[in-house]
Amino acid sequence: MASTVSCPQYPACSGCSSIGIAYAAQLESKLSTVRALFERAKLQGFEAGSINRITPSPSPHGYRNRAKLVPRWASANDAPSAGVGEPREDLGGRLKLGLYRAGSHEVVDIPGCPVQMEGINHVVEIIRDALAPFNVALYDEVSHTGDLRFVAVRQGWATSEILIGFVTRSNDMPGMDELAHHLMERCPGAVGVVHNVNPSKGNVIFGPSNRRLTGRDWYEEIVCGVRLRLGLTSFFQVNSAVAEKAYEAIISGLAPRAGDVLLDLYSGVGAVGLVAARHVGRVFGIEEVSEAVEFARAASRVNGLKNTEFQTGLVEERLPALMSVLRGRGLTGNRMAAVVNPPRKGVDRKVVAQLLEFMPGRITYLSCSPLTLLRDLDHLTKGGYRVRRVELFDMFPQTELIETLAILEADPRADVPPIRRSRPGRGRVSGSRDGR
Repeated sequence: MASTVSCPQYPACSGCSSIGIAYAAQLESKLSTVRALFERAKLQGFEAGSINRITPSPSPHGYRNRAKLVPRWASANDAPSAGVGEPREDLGGRLKLGLYRAGSHEVVDIPGCPVQMEGINHVVEIIRDALAPFNVALYDEVSHTGDLRFVAVRQGWATSEILIGFVTRSNDMPGMDELAHHLMERCPGAVGVVHNVNPSKGNVIFGPSNRRLTGRDWYEEIVCGVRLRLGLTSFFQVNSAVAEKAYEAIISGLAPRAGDVLLDLYSGVGAVGLVAARHVGRVFGIEEVSEAVEFARAASRVNGLKNTEFQTGLVEERLPALMSVLRGRGLTGNRMAAVVNPPRKGVDRKVVAQLLEFMPGRITYLSCSPLTLLRDLDHLTKGGYRVRRVELFDMFPQTELIETLAILEADPRADVPPIRRSRPGRGRVSGSRDGR
């Protein structure tokens, strides 16, 4: 494993804030930072000194399984062209595919990005060459004109399958279908090309709707022996190899038993729930993105899992009804466990309150933000849980970001609210489809 990674685009491209620093030093810095945060937080019943290791990435480079790049035409002197978004090949320019320079609208080209998977870098160069003859009008975020806003490429770590996506301002961009078929023929491992429409102003990358142009609208990834389906906008950890290690730690921390019920909250495409399904009696996932839920259900079928159910909706709205039904069936306390993997903003306060009301025996909380994790752990520990263990995973080498896993269990001495029995539910918990 190389100790340092270099990049000719740094520091113009600020995506890798720690590049050039020895990898061992990066790991030590992240470990020290998180331990210091926990020491200041003084969580009830937890010693910050017990956080003593961080799981490294198998490689500090070539790990990113997705790229989201901004296209810009560039001339030798970057002079304005005759019209917004018009190609400048006649001026000696080329197409940039990169990221915005920090604090500006300037795009920094990043060919051969050292932290992206090799297959992604190769496909990005094919896309760069393919776009020029199609004379695509590129989006300008200042004037809100032009069409093509972003180019996205995702790759399976275990499968090498490639999914290509284009984000445009409008539904109809001339030549899109022809471009998609062109790329499917030339990109090794490509399984599909997807069109995402984002008509809004601002720097949000993806819009609400996807359209399959050719091939599939998903690619397959394999983690812990489970086949997952991921779409263009699906959430999944950016480092598949480290995600596998984190999921294994989650299963170990839950210490699941065959008759347990697992709640997979903020379940995404169902990755953790599907991995855990072979160890528990039943898995219930809740996710607000309907496409992700469809992928989770499809993956359940592909993996032959008959004990999973994934619902579409906000966790805070779906969880009370689900828990009421489970309680009606006598499933409480140590017969229940919860996996929580929320977005960076953390768990909704209503969900924290609901977890404290229903008190699953064990909770694993995987977070990309130590600060919001500590905020939520403070409420959970004051409400009757204790943190058994905290583990760190370096999901983002060459950056200051860190993934933190907290493993909690309900304190049997805690004053837990009394169980309110409800009438036993009939049949399934909801009308959503599952893998049966």
